[in-house]
Amino acid sequence: MRVVFRAPHKKEIEIEGEMTLQQLAKKLNFSLESHLVVRNGRMLTPDEVIREEDVVEVFSAVSGG
Repeated sequence: MRVVFRAPHKKEIEIEGEMTLQQLAKKLNFSLESHLVVRNGRMLTPDEVIREEDVVEVFSAVSGG
């Protein structure tokens, strides 16, 4: 799967295999409480399986100001 982090800087990572969003977050060390993960324009829930051919985008849900 391809994981695209959108903030604060764009970064792409390739991951082999499939796993749930919760497993992916643990593997890449990001919190689902402070990030939104989207596939094909739809927000994912922690138990959804991400397949090897998927592209997901990770957005930081925390902003300053």
